[in-house]
Amino acid sequence: MKTVHFKRLAILLATLGLGNAAHAERPAAHIDGKVHHVVIIWLKQHGDPEARRKYIEGSKRLSKLPGVVSYDIGPVAGIKREHSSPSVDDSFDVAVSATFENKEALENYSKHPEHQKVIQEVLKPLVSHYKVYDFAD
Repeated sequence: MKTVHFKRLAILLATLGLGNAAHAERPAAHIDGKVHHVVIIWLKQHGDPEARRKYIEGSKRLSKLPGVVSYDIGPVAGIKREHSSPSVDDSFDVAVSATFENKEALENYSKHPEHQKVIQEVLKPLVSHYKVYDFAD
């Protein structure tokens, strides 16, 4: 009986491992258009208006870096919906939506010394955790 369960577990793990390996080896898509960079931020002082203001003001410096087409930042909108949904996440404090000329512009932005300085000195001390989503036109 234990051998059957062990074999099933081994097959399941092998299948998951192959699936992940196939996903990791998939070549990146060729991207010619604009690239959108969305960052969702949860602050250490969750819900604190002053911490939120500091993050937003500090982040605005990044909008001036080369390759940035648009840069929007703000707090949770607090939209009242008729029905609640587990798909709607308003647990975060601040979100950033930035658009870049192309993939290389976003890559250069991420490595830019001013970006690194703002992240390390201004933003990171305020942040509990964050998620990044990048997608292309």
